[in-house]
Amino acid sequence: MSGTSSRASAEHHYAHAAARHYKDAAYLQDGGRLPNADYHFGFAVECALKSLLLRFTAATMAPKKQGRPPAKAPWIPDPATGKVRHEYSHLPWVASDVALLTHGRSAARLSAALSNLTAFDSWSVEQRYLDGTAVVETEVAWRRTVAQEILTLHEQALITGRLQ
Repeated sequence: MSGTSSRASAEHHYAHAAARHYKDAAYLQDGGRLPNADYHFGFAVECALKSLLLRFTAATMAPKKQGRPPAKAPWIPDPATGKVRHEYSHLPWVASDVALLTHGRSAARLSAALSNLTAFDSWSVEQRYLDGTAVVETEVAWRRTVAQEILTLHEQALITGRLQ
């Protein structure tokens, strides 16, 4: 990694990580590696949503306390106190947690995509430590579809500068 890319914004890193995890997940699923594919589809969605949060909302990676290092996950400050109102670490997130992305009439497609986040209700970052026997092919396929939809909307937002 060059010195320039390491100084890129968090939303830049999340956007590229989303695409990378999705491509890896699709490759793994196509090769029958369902547990790892499932894991990467979750991270692809998580990264795309974090990128959107940082680009289109009051979410920040700023230190939570003065003089501390930057936050490890996007967080929304309470306007009155400046303290953490909500932090976005790992999936699963409920759609209402990111509903603040859906403003105005152009957000219908994003609202629909967010309602599909239920596909990740049983997904967990902790599955990296499990034997993979609980992974179900139909769930992986559903997660791939939802991930593809969210990443498509994310890509359109990066191109147009708007959530559509």
